Amino acid sequence: MALLEAEPYVGQHCESTTLVNLLRQREVDVSEPFVFGVAGGLSFIYWRTKQMPTPFVGGRIKPDTLTDNLAQALKLRLSVHETSSAKRARDHLLAELESGSLVGLKLDRYCLDYSTDDFRFAAHYVACVGHDDDDRFALVETRPLGLQWASGESLAAARNPRGPMSSRNRAFTLDLPKGGLPDLGKAARKGIRTAAETFLNPPISNFGYKGMHKVADLMPQWLDDLESPAEGLAEIATIMEDAGTGGGLFRAMWAEFLAETAEITKVDEYQETADAYREVSKKWTEVAALVNEAGVSSSRESLNSASKIVHEAADKEQRLMRRLLELSG
Repeated sequence: MALLEAEPYVGQHCESTTLVNLLRQREVDVSEPFVFGVAGGLSFIYWRTKQMPTPFVGGRIKPDTLTDNLAQALKLRLSVHETSSAKRARDHLLAELESGSLVGLKLDRYCLDYSTDDFRFAAHYVACVGHDDDDRFALVETRPLGLQWASGESLAAARNPRGPMSSRNRAFTLDLPKGGLPDLGKAARKGIRTAAETFLNPPISNFGYKGMHKVADLMPQWLDDLESPAEGLAEIATIMEDAGTGGGLFRAMWAEFLAETAEITKVDEYQETADAYREVSKKWTEVAALVNEAGVSSSRESLNSASKIVHEAADKEQRLMRRLLELSG
């Protein structure tokens, strides 16, 4: 079959890039930052279990939740298909493609034959936009990869991983609501309110601003705590910044969303908070660089510096979220 989308959108983050492509097929042309923001995507999470060789430091809400929240915010019809059967998963994907629908897939890119990843991450997302006679599937990655082709065998392995944040062959599609999209300004305000309330009132101390302070307290111990500090710290830094989970990417996207909200709602203070979040974003990028430096040089001083910046960022983001809650209440 021919590609359903010859020039797909190639964005910065996997789940929001996938959602933009699914929306554009339905002729909904909104930006990736708007998708992220209207879904209340900004957050913070620190997670570590005995099975995890390195801690997970995330700057967004949980995987899958962004998709669920977007569907609720824009009144979209979200269809999710999960199965433990690789055959049923493949048959479902092919049927959706043959019907003309782009399909969002959750997987571990490590297993795909074009991947050069050296770490496992079971909550990666791609949009599947085609299939050919050589049993290859066209997948839309983020920058710089863009459109890639994966063998059916490698895709089957990637879609059925084990471990934290994994799903069993999760696939999803989006359709427009019968009554059309809701008012985007109101939806944006609600997304801001949702993110602020979650960030300021985390259910446990691993989330929100409390999670930031917690990870800041733990950072100086990572040289002693990780089994292989050089590899572990490099992995944390890579996932934080290059994969976007806890580095500057999501703060930068949130800033762009707030700037768009200022234009839509004509509320200038959203622009002021957008500017403040651009500065916060730079601090998180600096933290990721310091963590990487600590892994390269075994520098405890670098981790102490990173810890100080994270404490400061937590305090600043707490103040910013309080103001956003006032503006959007």
